Amino acid sequence: MAGVMRKYSLVCLLVLAMALGGCGYHTMMPARGEFGRGGKTIEVSIFANRTYRPNIEAVITDSIIDELVRREGAQVVNSGGEIVLSGTVLSYGTAAVSYTATDTVKEYRATITTEATLRRVGDGKVLWKGIVSANTVFPANDDLVLQQNSEDDAIRAICRKLAQQIYLHTTEDF
Repeated sequence: MAGVMRKYSLVCLLVLAMALGGCGYHTMMPARGEFGRGGKTIEVSIFANRTYRPNIEAVITDSIIDELVRREGAQVVNSGGEIVLSGTVLSYGTAAVSYTATDTVKEYRATITTEATLRRVGDGKVLWKGIVSANTVFPANDDLVLQQNSEDDAIRAICRKLAQQIYLHTTEDF
């Protein structure tokens, strides 16, 4: 019994030491208030849309702007920013992921892939460029209006995830 308690205490001490050590912690936003070391103002261009889904470019652009406004760092401007974030919605698709016992679709997975570029206006230097993808599952529905509403909600949720990913990628202090 004493051996078990000793092992338990050792494991707890090890976990506590790891937690207090702060392994891998780094700041995501430079302390001087510049966005990704590129500037203090950022302009977000409306993303291009290479998909069949209308208006998806507006949803992702709005989500990115909302994410930037919520976070500290650069000020979002309509035009004339020191840095510009632009991008393209490369793909959008849905696929059935679960079925009922009667072999009808129960849930779909929606996936969006985008490419984004963060560029400093002054010298045209690309500060970050990457492809990000996110997905979510949404319920199937026999009612076409409810089905469309579920898919629209899924698209908004995916765009929020993509905006968070893009923010994190563009503000990492390498």
